Amino acid sequence: MADGREEGRGAPPHTVTGALYQEHLALGASFGRAEDTGLAYPTSYAGGQPLGRALEGAAIADLTGATYRLVSGTRPQELCEAAFCARKLRVGQCAFEPALTGDGAITSVSLLARTGVHEYVLLDPTHRGPVVAGWLSFLSQARGDGGAPYEGTTIEEASGMLVPLLVMGARASELLADYLPHAARALPARGAVESVTLDGHIPAIVAGVPQDIAAGAASYVLLVPRAVARVVWRSLLSFAWVEPVGRTAVLGSWSGLPWAQALDSTDVVEIGEQDLRAWGLLRRGDDFVGARGIRGE
Repeated sequence: MADGREEGRGAPPHTVTGALYQEHLALGASFGRAEDTGLAYPTSYAGGQPLGRALEGAAIADLTGATYRLVSGTRPQELCEAAFCARKLRVGQCAFEPALTGDGAITSVSLLARTGVHEYVLLDPTHRGPVVAGWLSFLSQARGDGGAPYEGTTIEEASGMLVPLLVMGARASELLADYLPHAARALPARGAVESVTLDGHIPAIVAGVPQDIAAGAASYVLLVPRAVARVVWRSLLSFAWVEPVGRTAVLGSWSGLPWAQALDSTDVVEIGEQDLRAWGLLRRGDDFVGARGIRGE
């Protein structure tokens, strides 16, 4: 596999299964196992269509097993703005954000969403997800002469919370709009995050993926309660033009992002300041970890 994890039909040994595992089994999925959590995730489905064909309608993917963290507490804003070097997110925004080490090397470029004043969600389906999660945890415990700047901030593995689904393709917006009340059918724009109520009774969070991963069509991350995840999954698949896709297809869509090839390496990754700025991944100033390193100082 592209991300170097185990793969096979049925859950690999010593695997934790998520809320939708039985649904994936029924669809003939092959599974991998996340190295950091042991969670099973579908890599592909028997008889599944090629990604390009699936995107002509809508493709849905269960992101269980991706690196998924909730950053919350008293100082998550200070931690996230120090750890990530692209946008300083306001509540209701999301962005692809690099996390730099002190010498300017890149741990990963993850999708970061600010879902509340004191709450951020990080998602990363790539093999670098555990690296950035570990780095973020390390930074959160930093201490200096002035004490612990991020004390009171917690980083939690979030797979036991809301279930993350990726919805992409030419008809992705049409698909999700069908679940919203007629008076509020507008979906978040790229880079925006909103709380919604599906079918008038299911609370959920929808994030507009900020970059193109689906041949020009809008893509969304949908976070739904575990208790209703199977109902939502089956309902989405009841549309004849909706296809389930596994992690292989998700990584295929992510591979079109301009920084993806560099991050595919298992070695230390360094991307120049000019490229990061051109891709919108580096803000002005030096108020983040690695600011001097990325400039070669």
